[in-house]
Amino acid sequence: MKLLQVFLIALVCRLSLAATNTELEAKNYLAKTSERYYNLYDKICAEIFAMNDDDDMDTSFGKLSNIKKIAEELVDFSNEAAEFDQSKIEDPEIKRALNNLREVADLFVLGDDYFESIVVSLDALQTLASDKDIEPYNGGVNMPDQDDSPVAFYPDIQKVYETSNDPEELKYYWNAWREKNTVWAATNFYTFIEAMKKSAKILDRPVMNMYYSNFDIEKFLKEMDKVMEELKPTYKQLHAFIRHELHKKYGSEVIDAEGPIPHHLYQQVLAQAWKEGSVIENYFPFKELPPYDGFVKDFSSKKLLNDAQDFYKSLGFSDLDEDFLKNRLKAQDESESESSCRANILDLTPKVYMEYCQKVDFKKFMQMHGYVGRIQYAQEKKNLPAYFFDSYDLEYPVGEAVILSASTPKHLQAIGLAKNFEFSEKTLMNRLFRMGIHTIVNIPQYYVHSKIVNELLNDTVDMDTVNKRYWKLMEDYAGVEPPSDREEGYIDFPYKFYLDVEQNHQTQKFVSEVVGYQFYKALCQKAGEQGQLYNCDFYGNKDVGNAMKSMMALGSTKPWKDVVSKILTDNTSLCADPLVEYYTPIIDWIKTLNEQNKVKIGWKESQYKVL
Repeated sequence: MKLLQVFLIALVCRLSLAATNTELEAKNYLAKTSERYYNLYDKICAEIFAMNDDDDMDTSFGKLSNIKKIAEELVDFSNEAAEFDQSKIEDPEIKRALNNLREVADLFVLGDDYFESIVVSLDALQTLASDKDIEPYNGGVNMPDQDDSPVAFYPDIQKVYETSNDPEELKYYWNAWREKNTVWAATNFYTFIEAMKKSAKILDRPVMNMYYSNFDIEKFLKEMDKVMEELKPTYKQLHAFIRHELHKKYGSEVIDAEGPIPHHLYQQVLAQAWKEGSVIENYFPFKELPPYDGFVKDFSSKKLLNDAQDFYKSLGFSDLDEDFLKNRLKAQDESESESSCRANILDLTPKVYMEYCQKVDFKKFMQMHGYVGRIQYAQEKKNLPAYFFDSYDLEYPVGEAVILSASTPKHLQAIGLAKNFEFSEKTLMNRLFRMGIHTIVNIPQYYVHSKIVNELLNDTVDMDTVNKRYWKLMEDYAGVEPPSDREEGYIDFPYKFYLDVEQNHQTQKFVSEVVGYQFYKALCQKAGEQGQLYNCDFYGNKDVGNAMKSMMALGSTKPWKDVVSKILTDNTSLCADPLVEYYTPIIDWIKTLNEQNKVKIGWKESQYKVL
């Protein structure tokens, strides 16, 4: 027995030594790889930032070739990390780091197929809205100067949705865009879905883990479901109000007073949220809103950035890096500076690159607060190793929380932008109502879009049946239906569904909205703000800044809930309650009006068939 005992002790010691050696090797490997990873991604970002639209083909191809070489090294990282036997590693942080590195190859693992096929498909999806390939309604009679040239969804058709009161025109463009793009969009989208599955198989990783990198995906998706349940009573009240107003405007032949809202009208409601003629126009006219664009009419695009940075500086954040301001920041070409343009930010390492719009309006001013938040987030993470630099996309809800504060009447008056404007109770409700339509109406759509991609990746639905599934989800969660029966073979996703799909953009938007309001309320409480949540401004509060910085500095070194607990001290789960509280004044107003008008809450089943 003693001999056996000695043998067992020796075996345990040997196994322990093996584990220690493997762990030490992994630790050394991770340290070296972090530096290599940062260097490689800095090169990729520099290459992309240096690309110009007017580069000739040879120049662009040369830069692309460099990126290909870098991509091959990232694939090596994943393969090397996979070689470690994690059963011999006890440190959970090292295991998490290795798992993160196993996925950095991502779609690059497909090699030439990625550059020759996947990139082309993703680029095609990005341009679906900008291709001028739709014949105008009635030969262009309603277009400026009765122009009969083909139009694009953005900006041409979008402007129609913002201004037209003709439901047939709206329905025409809804159908025309889909008829033109269904096959092209479906083909390229399916290419991406199959590429994700193939990449996951090669890397021997669950495909959902790759798409939701670093999340405890099963719990996270359940929390998204819970948010929809929490939001449902509020959404149903708003839906009932919107449907009633649309029914008054267009009549029973266009919309059923108790049914789902036709998607072309739903799309118009969103397009008109901050425009004249919206569903709230009879109660809260657009002309009675504050002159938001007038507040920044004398600003340059650079001043938008500087003033946004001033907000973060008031919270105790550092100045933006000098090298960033001099060498990694540039304006987009004037041609790109329409209202719809988006800044391009590369924040994959502490060395951030940014290309910003030159367009100046209030919307761009608020967006800049979100962009600067991403830059500050990267600066706070600069001491982290590369495999923990990811931050669960929390830079987006942080930016959302700051935008909510920076856009308040209280803040705009405090910094002198609205010093000559008096915010009445009706003005506050007007602003809140339009924000509510944009936020609350969009969230079910983000949820459905996320769910559709998840089910395609999980093979619980296929491309032949996905359209039927899409409309079932839109009816169940958003109370929305197609404008007519849908034949077999159609894919009816709106163009925003496809934007940045490889980055899981729809889930990002969902989380940004929900967690953004959670952060906002928690930071307002930390600042000791009293009164209505929708007018809380935490500008200048260093305690708020310290909470934000302590969370940012963690990156993904700890699980999601541990990271967000630096701000969300009471409840780290996804929760719709702060968002609902924020919009309580308009929901209470809507409830009263719905009761007075005896409006049906909820919706009956759609009468349209989807094959």
